Amino acid sequence: MILRLPEGYDTRIGITSGALSAGQRQRVALARAVYGDPRLLVLDEPNSNLDEAGEEALVATVERMKAEGRTVVLIAHRPNVLACVDEVLVLRGGQTAASGSRQEMLNRFTRAAVEHQR
Repeated sequence: MILRLPEGYDTRIGITSGALSAGQRQRVALARAVYGDPRLLVLDEPNSNLDEAGEEALVATVERMKAEGRTVVLIAHRPNVLACVDEVLVLRGGQTAASGSRQEMLNRFTRAAVEHQR
């Protein structure tokens, strides 16, 4: 993708440059975040602008980092990225509302959503 830009790696990119879409900028930001193999990575809404392929790449990156013994903290509203997490902490108003394994939290909140619809 980068090599197809007008000036390759030297292409200036920014919010208003138009060189990259929001999803592409987000993927570049993720690449920058994992560069240098950090021991701890905190990602805030890392999938907010990603398409399906971008989300798959994000999940694969998080899985790889976990396999290498790194710690990844994801802050997300969209649940698609939960496929790669072990534990979930739900916050409401800055306070802990629930916490547990991914499966436990998915079961709990799915069941609550179904009961709420009745």
